[in-house]
Amino acid sequence: MLNHAGITHANVLNDMWLSLAGGVTSGVHPFHTPVLASALGHEPDLRTVVLRSADEKHRQISCHTDIRSPKVSILQSNPRVAWLFYDRVARVQLRLYGGASIHSTDSIAAARWKQCTQNSRQCYLTPNAPGMALIGQDERPSGPDSGFENFAVISCEVSAIDWLFLSAGGHSRARFDWTDDHWNGKWIAP
Repeated sequence: MLNHAGITHANVLNDMWLSLAGGVTSGVHPFHTPVLASALGHEPDLRTVVLRSADEKHRQISCHTDIRSPKVSILQSNPRVAWLFYDRVARVQLRLYGGASIHSTDSIAAARWKQCTQNSRQCYLTPNAPGMALIGQDERPSGPDSGFENFAVISCEVSAIDWLFLSAGGHSRARFDWTDDHWNGKWIAP
């Protein structure tokens, strides 16, 4: 189906997954650091994360976190999340919605840990949980696998997409919902 700008739903989905893949592989890609939103009760919670994977076939995207982070307990209580991506040059805003799952000390976490650089592993070496008040010096233990016990993968199965293209000639917006094993797209007012 075409909108007034000649863009098809298939084009939107294809470009979206290509951009997400670019965000995974390039630290300078605008989709590399999206905002991940969650909620506990009536309290929204937002944070910038690093996009670590984008799997179109399984509709999965992910980031890494410290298992001790408050966001882990928030997601365990309410796994519904939203991701916000924005590409200023392409003038595309992308919001992805879905359910998050936490992987720590399992095969998914172990495989990702092996892919992490030593610099990335440093993030998980602190003896203090994220957000914890610091008293004295933050000491880091040593050892090649030290930190894995604090490492986790937040994986999200995408179930809905809101795509917005900003243009002086008229904005375009589409909504996609995953139903009956395929994406159902419709054009909506920007």
